[in-house]
Amino acid sequence: MIRNIIVTLFAIAFSVTASADQNSLLVQNYLNSFASRDAEGIFKLINWQGVDKKSRHSLQKHIKSGFKGRQIRRIYIEPVPEGLKPSYVENGKTYELNLKPTGQLNIVYISNKGKRSSAQLFVGPHKGKMMIGSAVVAPEALACKSGDNSKTC
Repeated sequence: MIRNIIVTLFAIAFSVTASADQNSLLVQNYLNSFASRDAEGIFKLINWQGVDKKSRHSLQKHIKSGFKGRQIRRIYIEPVPEGLKPSYVENGKTYELNLKPTGQLNIVYISNKGKRSSAQLFVGPHKGKMMIGSAVVAPEALACKSGDNSKTC
């Protein structure tokens, strides 16, 4: 019995450590890519599954324009509440993340003029790696796309 408890505690500790290592790796890769103005490096940290061409191009353009005149002052990941499922509605469509968020990547920038700004991005596991989630049309919204404007969609 004691042996089982020890094995269980070891497994939990290993799992937490592995998650922390993945978080640290994501933070370090983002920081390095931003510092070297490597947009492709940041693009590789994003889960693009299900993202349409227009949205992808828009996000890539936004990331590239964000390099100008600013540095990262602080970057860290904090946990998200259990069961949180971020979503929003735009033009009658519901959008949600293309991964299950386990953390929020918080980035504090400082401009060359000393002005602070920040960004928050949801992160979670995808294909064995910690990645930044992207917004995609929610499955319910896809089902309602055929012109059904009822309140049940």
